[in-house]
Amino acid sequence: MSDLDLLRALYDYRVDLALWVLCSVLVYAAAVNLRRYLRTRPETRIGRLLVRFEGWPHSLWVVEGLRFLYYLGIPYLALTRGVVSPNLMGLWDPGWLQQAWFGQLALGTALGLAGLVLLLWGWRHFLLASAQIDQGRADAPYPLQRRLLVAPWGWGQIVLEVLYLEMHWALYRSAALRLLDPYYGVFAGLAVVLAELCLNPEVRRDLGMPRRKGETLTTMATAFVVSIIYYFTANLWLCLAVHLIIQLGLLSFLELSPQSLDHKRQQDQ
Repeated sequence: MSDLDLLRALYDYRVDLALWVLCSVLVYAAAVNLRRYLRTRPETRIGRLLVRFEGWPHSLWVVEGLRFLYYLGIPYLALTRGVVSPNLMGLWDPGWLQQAWFGQLALGTALGLAGLVLLLWGWRHFLLASAQIDQGRADAPYPLQRRLLVAPWGWGQIVLEVLYLEMHWALYRSAALRLLDPYYGVFAGLAVVLAELCLNPEVRRDLGMPRRKGETLTTMATAFVVSIIYYFTANLWLCLAVHLIIQLGLLSFLELSPQSLDHKRQQDQ
């Protein structure tokens, strides 16, 4: 028996959970930091290869394929190997469709809509403040997502991105729930999500700037809202639906924000 087999026998499922979460976090950290490192050194051999790859017409398909394998493949493998359970991930529960479940559904929907209202309120004041500082029109964030929103079938990419995040977050949350009670497990999973996000150099740079763009804080706030909803409902599908409503509602608001900002400035004059 190898040392690893002995360790797995001693700690049973805890080692599996720790290894799966740790490997997932390390893969994410290595990918985002290596990409950032190579982009700052295009004169190196590997940097030149990255530039050539990004200029290749089919590079987007390769990148999306790798992202699909990471965000959906790892949770799928964890489920099929029994590392995490469908119940803890929120994929299914025998108590669904009973009378109490409908009350949880209403509560989760109300919490999600309240989160959307708070985010819209925060973004409105952020854009107004930015416009006053810039002495002109504030640039609305999420430029790519807003273009996808109005493009034919562009909403499908937005749905896919939300599905990626929700499955990824559910993996970390379900691992924490197997080790802790529901309250601490939900927020321990959230802590892993936020810690992983901060491993991204772009996120760290954005958080360290005096004038943040807001996308990072919005993602963190959405993760918090989704965690609260899961705590009360244990329903990943509801979390996914609420996340999608928040994302589409926020993008729709930002798409209309230039007109609203112009109207607000005219009223103030």
